Amino acid sequence: VEEGIFPHKAQKEVEKDYLAWLDRKGTYDQYLTQVVNIYFRHIAGCKVRDVNRVAKKVIAWEKDRVYVFTRDLVKKLKREGYFLLAISGSPEYIVSYFAQYMGFHAYYGSIFEVKNSRFTGRAINRDSWSNKRKVIDRFLKTAPFSVDLKKSIAVGDTTSDISMLKMVGRPIVFNPDNALAQHASKKRWEIVVERKNVIYKIEAHKFLNGKR
Repeated sequence: VEEGIFPHKAQKEVEKDYLAWLDRKGTYDQYLTQVVNIYFRHIAGCKVRDVNRVAKKVIAWEKDRVYVFTRDLVKKLKREGYFLLAISGSPEYIVSYFAQYMGFHAYYGSIFEVKNSRFTGRAINRDSWSNKRKVIDRFLKTAPFSVDLKKSIAVGDTTSDISMLKMVGRPIVFNPDNALAQHASKKRWEIVVERKNVIYKIEAHKFLNGKR
């Protein structure tokens, strides 16, 4: 919107759900779903070069505004020789810039159709948004090396990550929404919460029924 690619009404359309989330009257998932729907609606007809220009600008501005826990975990796993795979429901042309900056070896994002150098508004593949397990299964079939999922680690923060978290030996639930926290508590998964400059590791049962 600020760059003049989306109309001002796009921002107005999302404000209701955004404010509801801030006021804790709505959920983050509801807000996020609305953002995605609005994005899909307004990306149609936009020039690829304009969208890529803004994506690069956003990454340049925001790339270091990450959580300490996940940033340090990435560094630690790289030192230990792990293969790092990023899976995000965000458009792949955004995921690619961020994943490369953070040092991931491979990445997956939502793929949008392009015709005549413009986005059509149609998604070719959104598995990274709706079915991360399917994305991992596809990766495993094409990976040039064997993967031991029991020795693998996955980090997720919303319920859409559950299918991925279930696949690995060490699932880490980071800053979860309530639904994921409840599920993680029942499964006794590792729960980590970062607030300001403090990192908390929370016993799974403390999240049951929303109690802390």
